[in-house]
Amino acid sequence: MGVPLAGGGEQCLATFLDRPNRFVAVVQLADGTITKAHIADRGRLVETLQPGVCICLVARPGAKRATQWQAAAAQRADGSWASLDTLLPNRLMKRVLAAHLITELPVYTDVRSEVNVGASRFDFVLTGGPQDVILEVKSAGRLHPDATTASVPDAPSSRAARHVDELATLASQGQPTVLVVVAQASVTRTAIDGDIDPVLASAVRNARAAGVHVVGVSARFDRNGLYFEHTVPCIIHHSPNP
Repeated sequence: MGVPLAGGGEQCLATFLDRPNRFVAVVQLADGTITKAHIADRGRLVETLQPGVCICLVARPGAKRATQWQAAAAQRADGSWASLDTLLPNRLMKRVLAAHLITELPVYTDVRSEVNVGASRFDFVLTGGPQDVILEVKSAGRLHPDATTASVPDAPSSRAARHVDELATLASQGQPTVLVVVAQASVTRTAIDGDIDPVLASAVRNARAAGVHVVGVSARFDRNGLYFEHTVPCIIHHSPNP
C-alpha cells in the first residue's frame, strides 16, 4: 500500500543550485533553464540539499501558485532517494489506518482527519471503539549513516514538542493517544534525535510515561512514492560520548 510522490503528477529531474529560504529551491532543468520549486519540508536538510545534487520535481501547475514545481525528492550519493515531502507520511497513514494495518492500535472502525480536540488539532481521531483514539504522525526523514535508523527532527521543533505534550496531557486524563513516527525509508527502527532536539526527546519520554503509545513505521520510499512495510520500534537516540 502506498501513496504517490507529491500527490502524483509529471516528474522532471533537475540540479539543485540554492535554497534562498526554507520554502524555495532554485534549480536548473535539463535544458539549462533556471527556475524555482516549492519545498514542503521546512527542515534544514543540510545533509540532503547540497549544490549539484539531482532532485526530482513534480509538476504542480496553478494560476495562484508562486511556483509550478514541487521539489519532492533528492538523490543521495549512493543513488537512493530522500523525500522532501513531509506530507507523504500523513497521506500514507490515512490509507494505512483505513485498512487497519497497524495491529498495535486499539479497536476502531472509522478514521477522521485533522480533528480539533479542545484547543488543539490532531492528525487523526480513530472512532467506533470503546474510546476514541487520538493519533499524531511525525515524519522521520533523516536517515542515519548505517541506513537502519530514521530520525526526527533535523532541526529543533517547538511545535512537535508541543503536540507531544498535548498527547501526554490527554493520556494522563485517560484518553487513548498514539504517536506514530513514520520513516521515509526501509529501516529497522525510528528515533527521536535527542542531540538535535533534547526538548522533543524529553517530551516523548514523558509522554510514554503518561501512557502515550509510540509506534515506529518502516515505509519504503522511491521516486514513485511512499509504501507501508511494517511497524518497528521507536527509540530516543543520543550519540555516544566521544
